[in-house]
Amino acid sequence: MKTECDLLIMEIRSLLYSIRHHEVDMDFTVFFTVLSGVSIFVIGQLIVKLVLDPVHDLKKIIGQISHTLIERANIIANPGVPTREVMDETSNLLRKLSSQLHAHLYLIPTYDVTCRIFRLPSKEMLLAASTHLVGLSNSVYSADHNVYKTNARRVEAICDSLGIYIAEESRYPKEIK
Repeated sequence: MKTECDLLIMEIRSLLYSIRHHEVDMDFTVFFTVLSGVSIFVIGQLIVKLVLDPVHDLKKIIGQISHTLIERANIIANPGVPTREVMDETSNLLRKLSSQLHAHLYLIPTYDVTCRIFRLPSKEMLLAASTHLVGLSNSVYSADHNVYKTNARRVEAICDSLGIYIAEESRYPKEIK
């Protein structure tokens, strides 16, 4: 026969057992909550550092190219006319932008997929723009009377490749009568 004392002891043991198991469940719940939070943070940071930052940097380079083509338009359109120092500076800047554009292509993982997601120029367009920038870099020294036409076409090709807007009336060749 069980006495009241035995029943009370059994009830206390049962209560302690349920408390222990509840605490264990609670410890696992807290652990998994913290683990999932840390995992999401780490995955988020990986996405930011490996994908979003390089995409943002590429867009900044495209913006710098647009800025440079406008800022240096007088030198690009009149090759051989400015001082040697100005031509050197322009040539170096165009070549630097070309190399940065080329480098950013390889900083973005799986560029072929990423370019579609973020609406970036294709790999071929980026490489074409890079090539035309090098061509512009080389041609700022030439005083040939037809180089300005080639430079105008190169500027258009760069803008078209990178998605930089050019008004229709600013395109070459213009109707000259």
